[in-house]
Amino acid sequence: MSQRQPPRRPAYLRALRALARFVVAVVVIVYMALDELLFPLFRPFIGWLSGLRIFELVGAIIARLPPYVVLVLLAVPFVIIEPAKVFALYWGATGHVVEGTVLLVAAEILSIFTCDRIYHTGHGQLMKIGWFRRLMEWLVGLRDKALGWVRSTGLWQAAAKHVRAARAWLRGVIASLR
Repeated sequence: MSQRQPPRRPAYLRALRALARFVVAVVVIVYMALDELLFPLFRPFIGWLSGLRIFELVGAIIARLPPYVVLVLLAVPFVIIEPAKVFALYWGATGHVVEGTVLLVAAEILSIFTCDRIYHTGHGQLMKIGWFRRLMEWLVGLRDKALGWVRSTGLWQAAAKHVRAARAWLRGVIASLR
């Protein structure tokens, strides 16, 4: 008995798929490169803020809240900030590059200081919500699969080399200012 081979996709669909994979790889690489460059700059500030008594108190309160209350606390800034990022990309793509970039950076900073902090502080409570835990496990698996694929590309390896060089240069600049 012979196995039936699935029909071969038309050339235009294969080309479209290859183009889509390339665009996704470039977007992920640019986003990850910016994240690798910018997040270390904010890490000391985030650590300092987290150590402030008021933020420790807020974090302790969030950790004790019921799971669905933490979910609402996370959802409110998420629903505001994430669409702002999409609008920033649209704005930049329609010729407002400076404004779009400023909005994207501001939205990313707000996201780090709100959504990221609420998620990490309330993580234990959020994981008690079964559907949320399954969704996050699926999303993390999807992200890891996508990153594994992107990191295996030559484009990623070249970008990672440049990011490491830029971070080393930034460290040198900061050290010379001290």
